Amino acid sequence: MKLLKILVTLIIIYTVFGIPLIYASSSIDPAINRVALPQGQRAYGSVIYKNGEDRDVEVKIAPYYYNPKTDDISEDARKIFIKADTDTITVKANSTFNIKYEIYPIANLAEGTYFNILALTPILNTKDVNINQSISQLVILDIVDENDQIKGIATTNFEVNLSVERKGIPFVTPLVLKYTITNKSNFVLTPNGRIDVFNDRNSYPPTYIYINPEREELYPNEVFEKEVKSNTWHFSDLFIKRVATAHIYNGLDNNPKDPEIEINSYILEIIVGITSVIVLTLLIKSLKKDFKKKN
Repeated sequence: MKLLKILVTLIIIYTVFGIPLIYASSSIDPAINRVALPQGQRAYGSVIYKNGEDRDVEVKIAPYYYNPKTDDISEDARKIFIKADTDTITVKANSTFNIKYEIYPIANLAEGTYFNILALTPILNTKDVNINQSISQLVILDIVDENDQIKGIATTNFEVNLSVERKGIPFVTPLVLKYTITNKSNFVLTPNGRIDVFNDRNSYPPTYIYINPEREELYPNEVFEKEVKSNTWHFSDLFIKRVATAHIYNGLDNNPKDPEIEINSYILEIIVGITSVIVLTLLIKSLKKDFKKKN
């Protein structure tokens, strides 16, 4: 969902501020380029600019730092890790141009996820160059350990907590669980997975509750917290303890966190209820007996 928001934001950059209609048929491919690199290594990327107009178009190429949390864009050179081969290109009418650029991690950049955009700006005249008229490719750089470049990005720096908010009333109100995911890494995570709810004797198939179906991104130092409900009840839940086991992934690797909690049966509530009824019944009988004696 967040990447969709980023794409919309990048489109808004060159539409909402009044890009001239003569460039309305310009497009790029791909819109997003994600690369994993160890510190000290470099890579190359590219983006294809399509000119759908019946006239040649001169395009200025410029990299920018992008903050997806705030949608801020800046020219801070300390945060820019991409460099194009040239500053301007001319794209012939109804043709495409493959723009190549270099990706190189900035010195002392910690392991984590970083964002730049490569803005491609049509030049109307020598004085009319503005990012608000740009089509932009989002470049995502994951700085990884050298071994992770082969194995894939991985991190264990995230915490998962699972708790029972409300046990619910059998067949009346739902069980309510809450899961909390804390991102202690520098990577952008996309938590996913599920919670299995079953009884202690496995006498029926588990109920599945899926984690983060909207696929929301979790940025460094952010906390993702959500309550989920289960309306599935079995008669045995009254007497047999249930268990909720979560299998939650960070979206980068296949190493889940597996918190587990117990959900007590309702035996205590049943005993208290029956005892209360018996005591209340005896009390009423005693009061009636005393009342009859007085009369």
